[in-house]
Amino acid sequence: MKSRTVLAILLATCMPLAAQAPRAEPVDPNLHADPGNDFFQRGKNLYDSAQASTDLQSRIDLFNRAAGVFTAYLNDFGNHPNAEMAWWYLGNCYYHGGHIDEGKRCFHTLLNRYGKGKWAAAAAFTLAADHYNKTEYNLAAPLFERAAQNAAKPEDRARSNYFAGNSYRMLGRDREATVAYQAVIADPAGAVFASQSKVALGHVSVRGGKLAEGLALYEEVAKSQALVKLRGEAALHAALTATKLDKPDVADSFLRLVLNTQGMEDYQADAQTALMANLFSKQNFAEVVKVYQTTPIKATGDKEAARLMIVARSLMKLKKPGDALAMFREVERLVRPENEMAFEASYYRLLCFFQIEGRHVPEQVDAFLKLYRKSRPDDSRIHTALLMKAETMFSNKDIAGAAKVYSEINAERVSEKNRAGLFYQRGWCLVEAGDPQGAVRSLSEFIDKYPQDSRMPSALAKRAQAYAASAESAKAIQDFDRLADSSMPADLRSFAWLESARLRRTEGNLQDMIVRYKALLENVKDLGPKLKAEASFWVGQGLTKTNVPKDAVPYLLEARKLRPETYGKHAGLLLVLGYFASQDAPKLGDEIDLAIKESYSSEIPEQILQWAGMQAYNAEKFSAAARYLALMANPKEPRETPKEVWRYLAKSWLETGEAQKGLVAASNVLEVEDNPGWKADALLDKGRCLFELNRADEAQKAVDEALDLRPQGRTKAGLLLLGGDLKLRANDLAGAAAQWTIMVEFSDDKDLKPKALHKLIGVLEKQGDKTAADKYAQQLKNDFPDWKPAPPPAPPKPETKPETPPATGR
Repeated sequence: MKSRTVLAILLATCMPLAAQAPRAEPVDPNLHADPGNDFFQRGKNLYDSAQASTDLQSRIDLFNRAAGVFTAYLNDFGNHPNAEMAWWYLGNCYYHGGHIDEGKRCFHTLLNRYGKGKWAAAAAFTLAADHYNKTEYNLAAPLFERAAQNAAKPEDRARSNYFAGNSYRMLGRDREATVAYQAVIADPAGAVFASQSKVALGHVSVRGGKLAEGLALYEEVAKSQALVKLRGEAALHAALTATKLDKPDVADSFLRLVLNTQGMEDYQADAQTALMANLFSKQNFAEVVKVYQTTPIKATGDKEAARLMIVARSLMKLKKPGDALAMFREVERLVRPENEMAFEASYYRLLCFFQIEGRHVPEQVDAFLKLYRKSRPDDSRIHTALLMKAETMFSNKDIAGAAKVYSEINAERVSEKNRAGLFYQRGWCLVEAGDPQGAVRSLSEFIDKYPQDSRMPSALAKRAQAYAASAESAKAIQDFDRLADSSMPADLRSFAWLESARLRRTEGNLQDMIVRYKALLENVKDLGPKLKAEASFWVGQGLTKTNVPKDAVPYLLEARKLRPETYGKHAGLLLVLGYFASQDAPKLGDEIDLAIKESYSSEIPEQILQWAGMQAYNAEKFSAAARYLALMANPKEPRETPKEVWRYLAKSWLETGEAQKGLVAASNVLEVEDNPGWKADALLDKGRCLFELNRADEAQKAVDEALDLRPQGRTKAGLLLLGGDLKLRANDLAGAAAQWTIMVEFSDDKDLKPKALHKLIGVLEKQGDKTAADKYAQQLKNDFPDWKPAPPPAPPKPETKPETPPATGR
């Protein structure tokens, strides 16, 4: 039981006595006139009336009126013989009137001003009682001692010393407490508090390890004629102390005394708990249950929890887990979770659930671990709870969920018949849970100790995975190679080839990766499309990376066909490399167009794009050339793009009728070109674009600027051809004819000369010079018999190829 509560009750019982005033002895008014005494007597009369009043409000009003009189008295007659009494009465008036602080101030004034005597004793006791009831024992103790030193009556001295002892005991100052209690016991007037002091002194002795001394004091009071309630307390503590001294018979006798004595009800619950604990320690579980069932006692809080705990554990020992479970749950409800008793009850409740195969064991364990695992990580009950959860989850096929639980189970605490299963199941689960090193340890123990177990091949497969996850690839490959043996199950053989190939892939060992993926493709005829696509892709990727990209093509095409959503982009990029390596421009162009369509063309190397663009241009596939070259052009930073790219972009866009784009590209060439010949070529392209955009003056300026550079060959021919077009558009037929005549007479360009002849024939016919026109017509027929003029532009049609992307840079 808690002594602090009892002490507070005892003090409350004594407070009316403490508040009772010592007899007042005012000056006799019949002897001589004394106005101070009259004033004091008025206050005293009001105080007595307040004490006698039964109406609470009238009582408070009278105390307040009396306080006013006493205050006025002390102001006018501060040195009167009754002043010391007046301070005490004033303090009590304030106390009873609800003005506690003012009352305490009066008592302190009395103590400070007068120091000793019966009024000082009364004030000191009142203040001490106030501090005591607030558990301010350090302040209460010296005031109780002062009250004892100045007590008017011997019994007041004993009472004050007893409460001084209690205060010191609550502070743990056992030496001072012992002195105070012994003073009570030795005081002839201390009979009322002597037995209480002996019990309290017994508590001090037991706390100090002096069990025999404490037991003697308890026994003395328990067998005395003291109040029955106090004897009950002494008997209970005598039993508890006898148990510690290994005197079970003495303990049982005192416990049964408490249980069978009327008036000791406050201690009977504690006595019953102690008796059942003694019976449990003797393994007399049936008697524990009998005592509980035949003694109609019920406690509260921790006491009731302790009582139920003993009964519940006895029921478990008697193989009645269902009955015990309800009691353990009640214990948990009664005490706080951090209490050791709550921890034990929760653990035993889990055992009950497990023994009766109750539902929700994992959830129950989780709740248990949430409360206690952090504070008790190494407790064996935590370990056993984890085992219960792991086994339950594994039996419910929740392999991954059980893995974390298995990781903390000590195999040494598991029976031999279950150890092989533990090693295997734990290892399997830990691989899935991401604890490969723990899995290796567990599976290695299984493989080494149980080589004939039918689960050995699958354990080998799991250990290989664990080695791989632990970056121990050499050991993993050894296990995979063991599994690839023809004696192993077919599914595990294919698993070994697949996983070993994946491992080599992550290591970058491409040659061995190719060998293992090829073995998978060659040896497993019913391989599913997913794995077949994977193997095909990585064989292709490996061959490409090992500089045989042409051999990779069929594997990459197979992977893309089987799983385009997974390998379409990556296979496409590798096929680009393969076709580039084999200089297969048509297929390369198809792959680039697919990349544009699927939005991954930005990942194609620029070298390949430029080569593909040039090949397309030379094959007169100008739309394709523009598409490929535009992928690597950067209009925001033109100088970052090779000028050759801009040059052929301008030419390609001219051929596709996109003069505005061509003009931008030609201008970009001119920004960086220094070579006169190539600069004249760029001016020619610029002039052609301007001509197509109906900007004839600017086009003529570009032509003139180009001619100033004295170009030769094809560039010169192109400028003459364009110059004639500009003259014709200006309706200067003679000028146009002159330009084209010069080109016809002096140029041998097989592409441009027939165009010039054709244009010259047309303008001569318009001029009416049929002879000259016929002459050049015959020359065109003789020199270029297969040449046909280009048809007029047709309305645009949807293209099967992707549109030329804008030049966005890379």
